[in-house]
Order: sequence, then structure tokens, then C-alpha cells
Amino acid sequence: YEEPVLTQVIVKSYEGEKVHGLYEGEGFAYFEGGNTYKGMFSEGLMHGQGTYMWADGVKYEGTFVKNVQMLNGRYTWNDGSIYEGSIKNGLRHGFGFFRSGTCPVSYIGYWYKGKRHGKVS
Repeated sequence: YEEPVLTQVIVKSYEGEKVHGLYEGEGFAYFEGGNTYKGMFSEGLMHGQGTYMWADGVKYEGTFVKNVQMLNGRYTWNDGSIYEGSIKNGLRHGFGFFRSGTCPVSYIGYWYKGKRHGKVS
């Protein structure tokens, strides 16, 4: 399972607060391609707690730092697979938990740039 990338962040519509023409505070953005984001904005960027939903149904709930998934969050894939834990630059990085939605596989432990790193618990 790969974490999807935030490639297209071209906003088609936005509902929420603005300060000096920039998205600020809580808002909802609908992007070109059908992706959506509901959460906190700062100076026009996704920043703080939010939920990003890709058009294909993959969902990320967690922290954003200047449009990038960082610190900690939860990914949910369409088949019910989940990852919850540390995130760096949108990837699983640090300590986290993954559970497959299709087979009895789970992993609790360390991740490095999106890949399992270390011993399986």
C-alpha cells in the first residue's frame, strides 16, 4: 500500500474564512480531480488538523504542515486497510500501526520513508 501524493492542489472551490484573500482558519476545499480537504488553513495552505480525501476514496486524517501530511495521522484505504502513527512528508515514518483490510496481516513498529523498518511485533 502506497500513500497517495498530493499532486494536484489546484482549488476549484473553497468555503470558509479568508484573511487578506488567503484561506485562513477552518474551511473546505474542493480540488481539481475531485480531491477534497476539510480542516484548518493558515496563509492559504492546509495547516493544522484536517481530513484529505482523494477522489478514489483513500482518506488521510491528521496533521498538515504547509500542505504536507506531517507528525501524526491515519490513512484509510478502500479495502479497509489502515495505518495510524507517525508521518513525515506524507509517508509512514517513525512508529506506527498498519492493518490490512483483506488479509490477516498487521504490523506494529517502526517505519522509514513509507517502508517497514525493524522487527515485526
